[in-house]
Amino acid sequence: MFLGIGAVVGGVIMTGSWVKLAQLSGGGKVVAQSLGGRAVEPTTTDLQERRLLNVVEEMAISSGVPVPEVWIMDEEQGINAFAAGSDPSNAVIGVTRGTLDRLTRSELQGVIAHEFSHILNGDMKLNMRLMGWIFGLVMLSMLGRIMLESFRFMRGSRDSKGNGVVIAIVLAGLAVWLVGSVGVLFARMLQAAISRQREYLADASAVQFTRDPSGIAGALKKIGGFSEHGNISSPKAMEARHMFFAGSGFSMMMATHPPLEKRIRAIEPNWNGTMLEGKADPVHLSEFSGSMGFAGSLEQLGAAQGLDNIGESGRLNTNVGAFLREELRQDKVTSFSKKEAKSLLLGLLVAADADEKKLARRILIDHSFDAGEIEAVMSWSGELVSYTSAKKLALVDLSLSWLRKMSRSEAAEFVKASQDLIEVDGEVNLFEFMLQKVIERHVSVGLGLKPVPAMKYRNLSQLHKEMNVLLGAFGSLAGGEEAIAQAASEYHEHTGRDLRFVQSSMEDVSKALEEMDASTPLVKQQILRLCGLVATYDNVIENRELELLRATAEAIGAPIPPLVKKSM
Repeated sequence: MFLGIGAVVGGVIMTGSWVKLAQLSGGGKVVAQSLGGRAVEPTTTDLQERRLLNVVEEMAISSGVPVPEVWIMDEEQGINAFAAGSDPSNAVIGVTRGTLDRLTRSELQGVIAHEFSHILNGDMKLNMRLMGWIFGLVMLSMLGRIMLESFRFMRGSRDSKGNGVVIAIVLAGLAVWLVGSVGVLFARMLQAAISRQREYLADASAVQFTRDPSGIAGALKKIGGFSEHGNISSPKAMEARHMFFAGSGFSMMMATHPPLEKRIRAIEPNWNGTMLEGKADPVHLSEFSGSMGFAGSLEQLGAAQGLDNIGESGRLNTNVGAFLREELRQDKVTSFSKKEAKSLLLGLLVAADADEKKLARRILIDHSFDAGEIEAVMSWSGELVSYTSAKKLALVDLSLSWLRKMSRSEAAEFVKASQDLIEVDGEVNLFEFMLQKVIERHVSVGLGLKPVPAMKYRNLSQLHKEMNVLLGAFGSLAGGEEAIAQAASEYHEHTGRDLRFVQSSMEDVSKALEEMDASTPLVKQQILRLCGLVATYDNVIENRELELLRATAEAIGAPIPPLVKKSM
């Protein structure tokens, strides 16, 4: 009997988890929708929403993460936020209405920076898996509760046979609920065990990204001083409580987050213990003119200009979308729509050569693009000829949020058209290779046309062959064997193995990156760190190095880490 019951319970848990994980493969918007969220349109004129979008974009620049979709839970008055998604390409950041109403701009920056840390450090993907497991564990309790509640609709029965059925259902429901309650207990313990220490890391990262400890500390103090605290009323909140910025009022053993007091003192050791109860500062139109309001965002414009020109933080950012915003605004190309974003990316793939433009037209006609769309693509192709790689990347970054608005069928046709344009001349140059990886990540993976690979490699040494190929490609651009020496030394420290300089083709690099995409977030960060060492070998990031670095990051689904000057 024990084995039989155990097999049934285990089967129910595994089935529930599998179904939930299949639903969550749709990305972070699935979680946001289940919590009652609403997507914020990039064209919104609401000043609070406009501030939120700007802050998200600023933190994307600071962390090197692509700008995610932004959602608001309008019915939630508590101060809270979350990041959700199975990959940075389908990530979303959600905030409650209370967060917008109660936090100042700097406090909002701290909260959003905290959520970006979860994306950057791989916590988001783990949290999505955990959400699937949690659903399986609590499903029996939910089923038992449904059976018990059905008793209310059966009380009208008066004959003995009917009473016997009701009693049997009630007893069965009670038994299932009791068994399921054990799963609920373990689910909450699992959430608590995995989440707590990651919150301290995310708080520290928020201070690093914003360079303002008072922002996130102020947000935590307001959560403690506000009557609603960080409460979420959605019935789905229990499954996702480990994802939120602030925890709920469970006991210490079951708490998914450290106590607010400990989190605040970790940021401000001399804090006097006083919580805050305040409102957000007013939003004025002047906030959206000129610089983006983030200290250092514009001064960090240095991509493809050499490491001597980067900002105070010592990092070179290759997520350059907002760095060139002022320059692009003068060109009147910062206002996008879905059609314009598609035309832009396809225009980047159309060569300036007249003969190849004729072939490109034929390809676009074959893929059912209308005359207006084709002319827009051709117009972009001519205008973009004089743009630098950094400026082209800026336009790509600005278009990504619009590309995610395509339907799956529209996205599939767009991917096919882009691939045909890449292959039209029989070769793939480095910029086309980079753009191909951007489209694969943000369209194919981001919209569910291509699955996120399961993690297969948990140690850098398992990718020894692939690292030789990839660093060989970077070495060829950066100056040969001498350029990879520092990266080879650090690689040896990690793995005990030696790298050798090899000449690598784009096909070899593509195959290597495909394998690397199946590695853990930590391994991906190590890979990009080593690539960065080779790219910055001579303290200059050339256009081609920038393109390969961005292609690598997109192909393996990981943000580019800070690239800093290394003293020799």
